[in-house]
Amino acid sequence: MITDSRVVLHVGLDDVDSQISGCTTHFTYAVVKELFRHIDCLEFIDYPNLVRLNPSIPFKTRGNAAVALRFEVPYDDVEKVIKIIVDMLEDYTSDLDDKGGSEPGIAVLKGNVPEALNKLYLKALTDYVHVDYLRNVISEVRDLKLPLGITRGVIGALAAIGWIQGEDCTYELIAYRSINNDGGRCVDVNSVREADIKYRDYVFNNYDHEDGKMLITPHGGNPVLLGIRGEDPEIVVKYFRELNICETYSGYIIFRTNQGTDSHLIKRDLSELRPYRTCCVEVALKSKPLQLRGGDVIIKIEDNPPIYAVFYNETSLSSIARKLDMRDELIICGSVKQWSDLTNVINVEKIHINRKVRTYVYNPKCPKCGRRMKSAGLNKGFKCGKCGFKSKEVVKEVANIVENVNKTFITKVGTMKHLTKPQCRYGKEKQCNFIKPINDWIQ
Repeated sequence: MITDSRVVLHVGLDDVDSQISGCTTHFTYAVVKELFRHIDCLEFIDYPNLVRLNPSIPFKTRGNAAVALRFEVPYDDVEKVIKIIVDMLEDYTSDLDDKGGSEPGIAVLKGNVPEALNKLYLKALTDYVHVDYLRNVISEVRDLKLPLGITRGVIGALAAIGWIQGEDCTYELIAYRSINNDGGRCVDVNSVREADIKYRDYVFNNYDHEDGKMLITPHGGNPVLLGIRGEDPEIVVKYFRELNICETYSGYIIFRTNQGTDSHLIKRDLSELRPYRTCCVEVALKSKPLQLRGGDVIIKIEDNPPIYAVFYNETSLSSIARKLDMRDELIICGSVKQWSDLTNVINVEKIHINRKVRTYVYNPKCPKCGRRMKSAGLNKGFKCGKCGFKSKEVVKEVANIVENVNKTFITKVGTMKHLTKPQCRYGKEKQCNFIKPINDWIQ
């Protein structure tokens, strides 16, 4: 939207990190603070968007997250905004420990988000984006500036801007360390557990109650202190204030996100599977489950071309996979990778079992009294323990029992991808659009 004096800007940022340091959300936090200091009448029309993209893409740094900022400014301040962000990015990336893994991207769009960017978001979420596709999209979009040119980070930056509104969303409060080091974060685990119990109906994936592990603190040298995921921005602030944090921190910011929504898992046919694509596919097993060294389980789901599904032991899905039968009706969801000796393999995140078929074998019933008979010995047939009837002619009964299961099995909380919807979020889906931030969304 553009008026005579003000304009809505959508600023996309991505790849402002490396494999071992930096963080796109931390850079975003610094940018927002700086914009508030230097741009008068700056008004955010939405929370900063933390947009997770395809988790199977190998050309990414860590969590494959991009960010979009959406705000209204005086029209005369547009170039000033761009200069502030570019100057800050150059300064921020000059300090990265490993610049070889980073190709930062900045995209600035004026006015409404076009459908071409919505389509780019969906592709970047579920597939591989070739540079030719990117160039075609850019050629369709008006009022767009790419201050750093076309870099790999521009894909995520534009995809974040194109995040489709009206979809399910969640929130994450991310707090940052005052001093960046490789040491462990000083957050009291008991306070996290207690806060998680108190707000359990409104938060997710912050504490693993099964294994007794805190999930809000990352590892390594990145500047994030903690991240609290939930359904409501006011709740994540309350949760944060319940914590006993025993190190100084610089502040926090709340993002609206597509995390925990399963937005990357789209229905596909087996013929549509390609490396790096995400999917949910109905399958009929072509082999019995095979347990590999280490406890992983692999199953063939298509003969020509061969396609396999792998269930990793650490996800807990391997225990479900071991019990699958070739007659079961199921849907598997995950990301396609290419193994050199097995072509395409789905790394399974979820299994939905529609029906199970199991074969049960029973001793025959006595033709005289109806009681279940017992073995009379090797090659001697059966005998009835009630009436004494014996026979070598009677045979065992075979029954195929069909069970309507209709149940979804998900990876363990501690091994979930950012986008995977946990069991506790089922039934809490909501339609989200631009939402004006609450007063204390950034500190």
